[in-house]
Amino acid sequence: DGFEETIKYFYKKGGETVYKEVVFFLVQSATEEVKLSFEHIGYAWVSYEDAYKRLTFNNSKELLRKANQFLYKIDS
Repeated sequence: DGFEETIKYFYKKGGETVYKEVVFFLVQSATEEVKLSFEHIGYAWVSYEDAYKRLTFNNSKELLRKANQFLYKIDS
Protein backbone atom coordinates (compact mmCIF):
# COMPACT_ATOMS: atom_id res chain seq x y z
CA ASP A 1 0.00 0.00 0.00
CA GLY A 2 1.10 3.53 -0.70
CA PHE A 3 3.26 3.33 -3.82
CA GLU A 4 1.77 4.63 -7.04
CA GLU A 5 3.73 6.47 -9.72
CA THR A 6 2.68 7.61 -13.18
CA ILE A 7 4.76 8.21 -16.29
CA LYS A 8 3.15 10.35 -18.99
CA TYR A 9 4.55 10.79 -22.48
CA PHE A 10 3.79 11.21 -26.17
CA TYR A 11 4.93 9.02 -29.05
CA LYS A 12 4.31 8.77 -32.79
CA LYS A 13 2.20 5.95 -34.24
CA GLY A 14 1.18 5.88 -37.88
CA GLY A 15 1.97 9.56 -38.30
CA GLU A 16 -0.17 10.55 -35.30
CA THR A 17 0.93 11.78 -31.89
CA VAL A 18 -0.37 9.51 -29.15
CA TYR A 19 -0.56 10.41 -25.46
CA LYS A 20 0.20 7.57 -23.07
CA GLU A 21 -0.11 7.37 -19.31
CA VAL A 22 1.33 4.37 -17.45
CA VAL A 23 0.61 3.80 -13.75
CA PHE A 24 3.03 1.70 -11.68
CA PHE A 25 2.35 -0.12 -8.42
CA LEU A 26 4.54 -2.34 -6.25
CA VAL A 27 3.30 -5.86 -5.68
CA GLN A 28 4.60 -9.00 -4.05
CA SER A 29 4.15 -12.29 -5.86
CA ALA A 30 3.69 -15.65 -4.19
CA THR A 31 5.26 -17.38 -7.21
CA GLU A 32 8.06 -16.80 -9.71
CA GLU A 33 5.80 -17.98 -12.55
CA VAL A 34 4.96 -15.25 -15.06
CA LYS A 35 2.23 -15.32 -17.71
CA LEU A 36 2.85 -12.81 -20.50
CA SER A 37 0.10 -11.04 -22.43
CA PHE A 38 0.25 -10.25 -26.15
CA GLU A 39 1.74 -6.84 -25.26
CA HIS A 40 4.96 -8.33 -23.90
CA ILE A 41 7.89 -10.16 -25.43
CA GLY A 42 9.75 -11.27 -22.31
CA TYR A 43 10.66 -10.70 -18.69
CA ALA A 44 13.56 -11.17 -16.28
CA TRP A 45 13.93 -11.28 -12.51
CA VAL A 46 16.90 -9.00 -11.79
CA SER A 47 18.46 -7.08 -8.93
CA TYR A 48 17.86 -3.37 -8.47
CA GLU A 49 21.33 -2.59 -9.83
CA ASP A 50 20.85 -4.73 -12.94
CA ALA A 51 17.39 -3.27 -13.56
CA TYR A 52 18.76 0.27 -13.30
CA LYS A 53 21.55 -0.53 -15.80
CA ARG A 54 19.05 -1.98 -18.30
CA LEU A 55 16.80 1.09 -18.30
CA THR A 56 17.38 3.65 -21.05
CA PHE A 57 14.91 6.44 -20.20
CA ASN A 58 15.55 8.83 -17.34
CA ASN A 59 11.91 8.81 -16.22
CA SER A 60 12.05 5.00 -15.87
CA LYS A 61 15.27 5.21 -13.86
CA GLU A 62 13.71 7.82 -11.59
CA LEU A 63 10.62 5.64 -11.07
CA LEU A 64 12.77 2.62 -10.16
CA ARG A 65 14.80 4.77 -7.74
CA LYS A 66 11.56 5.95 -6.05
CA ALA A 67 10.30 2.37 -5.76
CA ASN A 68 13.57 1.26 -4.19
CA GLN A 69 13.47 4.14 -1.70
CA PHE A 70 9.85 3.31 -0.85
CA LEU A 71 10.73 -0.34 -0.17
CA TYR A 72 13.76 0.64 1.89
CA LYS A 73 11.58 2.86 4.12
CA ILE A 74 9.11 -0.01 4.66
CA ASP A 75 11.88 -2.44 5.67
CA SER A 76 13.46 0.05 8.11
